[in-house]
Amino acid sequence: MSYGIKRQDNFNLMQLEINMLAEFGDFLADGHVGNRVMSLRVERVWDKCETIVFDFTGVHNITDSFVHATFGNMVEDHGEDFMKKTRFKGCSPLIKSFLSIAIGVGMKRRHAQKLA
Repeated sequence: MSYGIKRQDNFNLMQLEINMLAEFGDFLADGHVGNRVMSLRVERVWDKCETIVFDFTGVHNITDSFVHATFGNMVEDHGEDFMKKTRFKGCSPLIKSFLSIAIGVGMKRRHAQKLA
C-alpha cells in the first residue's frame, strides 16, 4: 500500500503517510498526476489529520513541475497549517532543495493573495 492512515487515540486525529516511491516511482515528473493524487488523497482528509508524512525514501529525482503542482499548491492553500502538519522524510539533498523552493513560492503566493 502506498499510503497509510493511523488514528491518534488521544486526539481522535489521524496521521497520514504517503510513500512517494510506491505512489509515483523513483522519478517524480508529472505535476498533473501529483496534484490529482494530493487532491484526492490528502485534501479529503486534511482536517482530520494531525500529521501528514511524505516519505521520499528511494525517490532519486523530481521536477519543478511536480513539486510546485503538488506541494506549492498545498502551501498556497493551507499556509502555516501546512508547515505545522506536514513532515518529509527520506529526502535527498536535491529533493530538499526542490521542496524548499516550492514551499517558499507557495507561501509568497499565499501572502500576495492576502494583500490583494
